[in-house]
Amino acid sequence: GYLPQLAWTLHDYANMLLDTDEHSTEPSAATAQHQQAMAMLDEALEISRDTGMRPLMERVLSRREILKA
Repeated sequence: GYLPQLAWTLHDYANMLLDTDEHSTEPSAATAQHQQAMAMLDEALEISRDTGMRPLMERVLSRREILKA
């Protein structure tokens, strides 16, 4: 029963990493944070699809589209 909470936590933490990534002065640390955040978003998306959490699914997909632009 913890999967919905895990998915939202992954989403929130990934967003926090991506926000701090934008302000990082060290490129290698920023790249590592970006990769970790993307992995978390992928996991959150997978859980949201499996559990039918449409609002979270839409947020994750939206965030991923923003990052590709």
